[in-house]
Amino acid sequence: MLNRRKFLQLGAGAAVGSAAAIMPGTVLASECGKISWDESADVIVLGSGFAGLSAALHAKRQGLGSVLVLEKMQVIGGNSAINGGWLAIPRNPIQLSQGVTDDSPADLVNDQVIAGRGMANKAILENIANRAMDVYDLCIDSGVVFREGFNIQVGGQNKPRAIRVKHGVGGDITTKLYEAGVNEGIEYRLQHYIEDFVMDNGEIIGLKVRQNYRFPDAKTGKSIFIKANKAVVIATGGFARNMELRNAVDPSLDPTLDCTNALGATGEVTLTAMAHGALPVHMNMIQTGHWGSPDEGGFGWSVALLSISWHEGIAVSVLNGKRFMDERADRKTCSDAIMKNRYKDNSPAYPIVFFNHDDHIGDDRVVRSLRDKMAWKVDSLEQMAEQFNVPLADLKKTVAEHNKNVITRNDPDFNRKMDTAVELKAPFVVSRVWPKVHYCMGGLKTDVGCRVVDGRSMKPIKKMYAVGEVTGGIHGVTRLSSTSCLECLASGIIVAETIKSEVKG
Repeated sequence: MLNRRKFLQLGAGAAVGSAAAIMPGTVLASECGKISWDESADVIVLGSGFAGLSAALHAKRQGLGSVLVLEKMQVIGGNSAINGGWLAIPRNPIQLSQGVTDDSPADLVNDQVIAGRGMANKAILENIANRAMDVYDLCIDSGVVFREGFNIQVGGQNKPRAIRVKHGVGGDITTKLYEAGVNEGIEYRLQHYIEDFVMDNGEIIGLKVRQNYRFPDAKTGKSIFIKANKAVVIATGGFARNMELRNAVDPSLDPTLDCTNALGATGEVTLTAMAHGALPVHMNMIQTGHWGSPDEGGFGWSVALLSISWHEGIAVSVLNGKRFMDERADRKTCSDAIMKNRYKDNSPAYPIVFFNHDDHIGDDRVVRSLRDKMAWKVDSLEQMAEQFNVPLADLKKTVAEHNKNVITRNDPDFNRKMDTAVELKAPFVVSRVWPKVHYCMGGLKTDVGCRVVDGRSMKPIKKMYAVGEVTGGIHGVTRLSSTSCLECLASGIIVAETIKSEVKG
């Protein structure tokens, strides 16, 4: 490790083999004397997504002194800027106006624990859920606008509690938090890559940083040393774009799957923290989003379009024209069911998902999906069957059965909740669906105060904290839709309070 007396070759580089090629500037062992710091800041936040922006803003508001945010990419926001802008907020004003008054943070946690399949950290989830309205107030006070009257029940949750930002993209939140931070004196720097941590007797005291770094060229920029007086908060997100690491921790994950993440989601800081003793947990739990489309790259429009399909329409296998899952189940359940649809040569048999076109005339989710040809309007089941090579007779039977289920409000085949399902009538909006790698459930082990845990002592590493997707062991096997934004923003509040309590102590 790097310390006041000696630079040691980073173990992280050796641990991931050729993945070290994307980790510039690790230093060979040599006696170097005391580090000459180029500058210092009281709190240094690594990453500028929801978690990093929230942590920085609240550190400033807690009176912790100078706050510096370092982002390796050329823009603010990371994955957060391109996500769907959904937040699960129990007892939010829109929910209450809809007459849903029996929800609570405990109800949300219960849904998350079920989805986690026994692997979730209930104490941390409770800590986050109890700050849900603080997160809502943070957004409103920062100028974030939510869709008027929009509050729905998403997969795996037993209450409608998911609200969405006006433009359906996380940038509605990241821009506002960034602007608030600038106004309050936070310094943000782009193209600053974390090469190494500087440690002293189990305490992080600073960082070796490559400034003017141009992703992904490891030779760009130059190295400087920045001292952290009070805390380093790791908020660098997941590693879903690091194919070598993905394969190392979960070789069963189909390497041909597309990914919703920004290109910078490669996890180098996670590996660096691990090299300095941080305990990794659940690294093999990599979640796929069951709303991906094979007809567009990256995150795309499909997540928004399928928020209609899962509620009102149905998913059908092109192999036999039949439904094959509960369309409103959690992500893992749906993803696993979708990926079983394969031809004899094991290539994907992309299922189709459809709903009534005329129920959504002018809906921007439909307009842009049709425009970009990741969905199609078809005028009849006959046209649908021909266009997507689905057995017509079976398709007609499936639709007829669904329409009967709508009347009875009962799904005898998959026990789907039918309260939002509608009778299917042509014309239809049809899209193809296939999961995409979306979220890393694993990462650095933290306690309820967001302190990073040292795997050697099982105690917190001094002055090192982590928030957001870079952490692991919180959600368990699968994370429910709309809970990541909540976690990131709430954790930013919590970590600032923790740092303040320890600085005082």
